[in-house]
Amino acid sequence: MRHLSAIKCSIKDRNARFVAFGVALIVGSCLLAINQGIPFLLGEPMTPGRWISAFVTPIVPFFVSCHGQGMKKAD
Repeated sequence: MRHLSAIKCSIKDRNARFVAFGVALIVGSCLLAINQGIPFLLGEPMTPGRWISAFVTPIVPFFVSCHGQGMKKAD
């Protein structure tokens, strides 16, 4: 439960959210290029599964950043 409260604490903090959005933008873009870049360059169609993956990809770095910031504040 300590980890979830760390994430909730960071999401409530404006500066932590700002940093997390930046991390999500940069890391999420890199992950999106790695995961979807080759199919995109080969002209393969975007299936519903790929759209879901593309949507979820930047969410993961956002929550990882929030977790790290929250855990640092908890110490």
